[in-house]
Amino acid sequence: MIETIITAILAFASTNVDDLFILMILFTLTSDTFRKKNILAGQYLGIITLVVISLIGSLIGIIIPTVYIGFLGFFPIYLGIMKLITFFKRKDENEQEEVLEIPQRNKSILSSLVGASTLSAASITIANGADNIGIYIPLFVNLSIIDLVITIGIFMLLVFIWVKAAEYLARHPALKETLAKYNHILFPIILIGLGIYILVESKSYSLVL
Repeated sequence: MIETIITAILAFASTNVDDLFILMILFTLTSDTFRKKNILAGQYLGIITLVVISLIGSLIGIIIPTVYIGFLGFFPIYLGIMKLITFFKRKDENEQEEVLEIPQRNKSILSSLVGASTLSAASITIANGADNIGIYIPLFVNLSIIDLVITIGIFMLLVFIWVKAAEYLARHPALKETLAKYNHILFPIILIGLGIYILVESKSYSLVL
Protein backbone atom coordinates (compact mmCIF):
# COMPACT_ATOMS: atom_id res chain seq x y z
CA MET A 1 0.00 0.00 0.00
CA ILE A 2 2.86 2.38 0.80
CA GLU A 3 4.27 1.82 -2.69
CA THR A 4 0.86 2.60 -4.20
CA ILE A 5 0.54 5.80 -2.17
CA ILE A 6 4.03 7.01 -3.11
CA THR A 7 3.48 6.19 -6.80
CA ALA A 8 0.12 7.99 -6.79
CA ILE A 9 1.66 11.09 -5.22
CA LEU A 10 4.53 11.11 -7.72
CA ALA A 11 2.18 10.55 -10.67
CA PHE A 12 -0.08 13.40 -9.60
CA ALA A 13 2.73 15.79 -8.70
CA SER A 14 4.72 15.17 -11.88
CA THR A 15 1.71 15.84 -14.11
CA ASN A 16 0.34 18.83 -12.23
CA VAL A 17 3.36 20.99 -11.39
CA ASP A 18 2.54 23.25 -14.32
CA ASP A 19 -1.08 23.37 -13.12
CA LEU A 20 0.19 24.75 -9.82
CA PHE A 21 1.47 27.85 -11.60
CA ILE A 22 -1.74 28.16 -13.61
CA LEU A 23 -3.77 27.92 -10.40
CA MET A 24 -1.63 30.63 -8.79
CA ILE A 25 -2.38 32.89 -11.73
CA LEU A 26 -6.09 32.08 -11.51
CA PHE A 27 -6.12 33.15 -7.86
CA THR A 28 -4.85 36.56 -8.94
CA LEU A 29 -7.81 36.83 -11.33
CA THR A 30 -10.58 36.23 -8.80
CA SER A 31 -13.54 38.61 -8.96
CA ASP A 32 -17.25 38.74 -8.21
CA THR A 33 -17.94 36.37 -11.12
CA PHE A 34 -14.79 34.24 -10.86
CA ARG A 35 -14.38 33.10 -7.27
CA LYS A 36 -12.07 30.80 -5.33
CA LYS A 37 -14.79 28.15 -5.15
CA ASN A 38 -14.95 28.16 -8.96
CA ILE A 39 -11.23 27.39 -9.11
CA LEU A 40 -11.56 24.47 -6.67
CA ALA A 41 -14.65 23.05 -8.40
CA GLY A 42 -13.08 23.54 -11.83
CA GLN A 43 -9.91 21.73 -10.80
CA TYR A 44 -11.91 18.79 -9.47
CA LEU A 45 -14.04 18.67 -12.63
CA GLY A 46 -10.93 18.81 -14.82
CA ILE A 47 -8.97 16.11 -12.95
CA ILE A 48 -12.01 13.81 -12.72
CA THR A 49 -12.48 14.15 -16.48
CA LEU A 50 -8.83 13.25 -17.10
CA VAL A 51 -9.07 10.27 -14.72
CA VAL A 52 -12.21 8.96 -16.46
CA ILE A 53 -10.55 9.27 -19.88
CA SER A 54 -7.51 7.43 -18.52
CA LEU A 55 -9.67 4.68 -17.01
CA ILE A 56 -11.37 4.15 -20.36
CA GLY A 57 -7.98 4.05 -22.04
CA SER A 58 -6.64 1.56 -19.50
CA LEU A 59 -9.44 -0.88 -20.40
CA ILE A 60 -7.45 -1.57 -23.56
CA GLY A 61 -5.13 -3.44 -21.22
CA ILE A 62 -7.80 -6.14 -20.92
CA ILE A 63 -7.27 -6.96 -24.60
CA ILE A 64 -3.61 -6.02 -25.02
CA PRO A 65 -1.10 -7.65 -22.60
CA THR A 66 0.19 -5.35 -19.87
CA VAL A 67 3.76 -5.92 -21.01
CA TYR A 68 2.95 -4.06 -24.25
CA ILE A 69 0.86 -1.34 -22.62
CA GLY A 70 3.84 -0.70 -20.37
CA PHE A 71 5.71 0.73 -23.34
CA LEU A 72 3.63 3.86 -22.75
CA GLY A 73 6.10 4.38 -19.92
CA PHE A 74 8.41 5.78 -22.57
CA PHE A 75 6.04 8.76 -22.86
CA PRO A 76 6.86 10.35 -19.47
CA ILE A 77 10.55 9.53 -20.06
CA TYR A 78 10.41 11.31 -23.42
CA LEU A 79 8.46 14.18 -21.87
CA GLY A 80 11.02 14.54 -19.08
CA ILE A 81 13.98 14.48 -21.46
CA MET A 82 12.37 17.05 -23.76
CA LYS A 83 11.63 19.34 -20.81
CA LEU A 84 15.27 19.09 -19.70
CA ILE A 85 16.47 19.87 -23.22
CA THR A 86 14.11 22.83 -23.44
CA PHE A 87 15.25 24.09 -20.04
CA PHE A 88 18.95 23.99 -20.92
CA LYS A 89 18.27 25.68 -24.25
CA ARG A 90 16.37 28.51 -22.63
CA LYS A 91 18.17 28.99 -19.32
CA ASP A 92 20.35 31.75 -20.75
CA GLU A 93 17.45 33.44 -22.50
CA ASN A 94 14.95 35.87 -21.03
CA GLU A 95 11.59 34.15 -21.17
CA GLN A 96 8.66 36.30 -22.16
CA GLU A 97 5.95 36.54 -19.56
CA GLU A 98 2.80 34.75 -20.64
CA VAL A 99 -0.63 36.15 -19.91
CA LEU A 100 -3.28 33.61 -19.04
CA GLU A 101 -6.74 34.39 -20.31
CA ILE A 102 -9.85 32.80 -18.93
CA PRO A 103 -11.70 31.42 -21.94
CA GLN A 104 -15.12 32.98 -22.41
CA ARG A 105 -17.78 30.48 -23.39
CA ASN A 106 -21.30 30.80 -24.68
CA LYS A 107 -24.02 29.70 -22.29
CA SER A 108 -24.61 25.94 -22.60
CA ILE A 109 -26.48 23.24 -20.69
CA LEU A 110 -23.25 22.11 -19.01
CA SER A 111 -22.21 25.64 -18.04
CA SER A 112 -25.71 26.20 -16.66
CA LEU A 113 -25.33 23.14 -14.43
CA VAL A 114 -21.82 23.70 -13.10
CA GLY A 115 -21.40 27.42 -13.78
CA ALA A 116 -19.56 29.14 -16.60
CA SER A 117 -16.64 30.17 -14.37
CA THR A 118 -16.18 26.63 -13.03
CA LEU A 119 -16.36 25.21 -16.55
CA SER A 120 -13.76 27.72 -17.74
CA ALA A 121 -11.37 26.73 -14.94
CA ALA A 122 -11.95 23.04 -15.72
CA SER A 123 -11.30 23.57 -19.43
CA ILE A 124 -7.83 24.94 -18.64
CA THR A 125 -6.99 21.82 -16.61
CA ILE A 126 -8.31 19.48 -19.30
CA ALA A 127 -6.53 21.33 -22.12
CA ASN A 128 -3.29 21.02 -20.14
CA GLY A 129 -3.86 17.31 -19.39
CA ALA A 130 -2.22 15.45 -22.28
CA ASP A 131 0.67 14.40 -20.04
CA ASN A 132 -1.79 13.32 -17.32
CA ILE A 133 -3.52 10.90 -19.69
CA GLY A 134 -0.23 9.63 -21.11
CA ILE A 135 1.01 8.73 -17.63
CA TYR A 136 -2.23 7.64 -15.94
CA ILE A 137 -3.18 5.04 -18.58
CA PRO A 138 -0.09 2.80 -18.21
CA LEU A 139 -0.14 3.37 -14.45
CA PHE A 140 -3.79 2.32 -14.09
CA VAL A 141 -3.26 -0.81 -16.22
CA ASN A 142 -0.77 -2.17 -13.69
CA LEU A 143 -2.98 -1.57 -10.63
CA SER A 144 -5.36 -3.94 -8.88
CA ILE A 145 -8.90 -2.73 -8.17
CA ILE A 146 -7.97 -1.89 -4.57
CA ASP A 147 -4.81 -0.04 -5.58
CA LEU A 148 -6.76 1.81 -8.29
CA VAL A 149 -9.34 2.99 -5.75
CA ILE A 150 -6.55 4.09 -3.39
CA THR A 151 -4.77 5.93 -6.21
CA ILE A 152 -7.88 7.80 -7.35
CA GLY A 153 -8.71 8.63 -3.73
CA ILE A 154 -5.23 10.11 -3.26
CA PHE A 155 -5.67 12.08 -6.49
CA MET A 156 -8.88 13.61 -5.15
CA LEU A 157 -7.18 14.52 -1.86
CA LEU A 158 -4.23 16.02 -3.69
CA VAL A 159 -6.52 18.19 -5.84
CA PHE A 160 -7.67 19.98 -2.68
CA ILE A 161 -4.09 20.25 -1.37
CA TRP A 162 -2.90 21.52 -4.77
CA VAL A 163 -5.51 24.27 -4.90
CA LYS A 164 -4.83 25.37 -1.34
CA ALA A 165 -1.08 25.34 -1.98
CA ALA A 166 -1.57 27.48 -5.08
CA GLU A 167 -3.71 29.92 -3.10
CA TYR A 168 -1.01 30.12 -0.42
CA LEU A 169 1.84 30.53 -2.91
CA ALA A 170 -0.08 33.21 -4.79
CA ARG A 171 0.11 35.29 -1.61
CA HIS A 172 3.84 34.61 -1.11
CA PRO A 173 5.90 35.72 -4.14
CA ALA A 174 9.19 34.55 -2.56
CA LEU A 175 8.00 30.93 -2.35
CA LYS A 176 6.58 31.18 -5.86
CA GLU A 177 9.97 32.28 -7.20
CA THR A 178 11.78 29.45 -5.37
CA LEU A 179 9.41 26.83 -6.79
CA ALA A 180 9.76 28.29 -10.27
CA LYS A 181 13.57 28.19 -9.97
CA TYR A 182 13.86 24.45 -9.26
CA ASN A 183 10.73 23.18 -11.02
CA HIS A 184 12.55 22.99 -14.37
CA ILE A 185 14.91 20.34 -12.98
CA LEU A 186 12.77 18.44 -10.46
CA PHE A 187 9.73 18.05 -12.72
CA PRO A 188 11.59 16.29 -15.60
CA ILE A 189 13.50 14.03 -13.18
CA ILE A 190 10.23 12.91 -11.55
CA LEU A 191 8.72 12.23 -15.00
CA ILE A 192 11.71 10.14 -16.08
CA GLY A 193 11.66 8.19 -12.81
CA LEU A 194 7.95 7.53 -13.14
CA GLY A 195 8.40 6.28 -16.72
CA ILE A 196 11.15 3.89 -15.62
CA TYR A 197 8.89 2.64 -12.82
CA ILE A 198 6.08 1.90 -15.32
CA LEU A 199 8.47 0.00 -17.63
CA VAL A 200 9.84 -2.06 -14.75
CA GLU A 201 6.45 -2.72 -13.12
CA SER A 202 4.92 -3.91 -16.41
CA LYS A 203 8.10 -5.88 -17.27
CA SER A 204 8.13 -4.23 -20.70
CA TYR A 205 11.91 -3.93 -20.45
CA SER A 206 12.14 -7.73 -20.86
CA LEU A 207 11.04 -7.40 -24.50
CA VAL A 208 14.01 -5.24 -25.44
CA LEU A 209 16.74 -6.76 -23.24
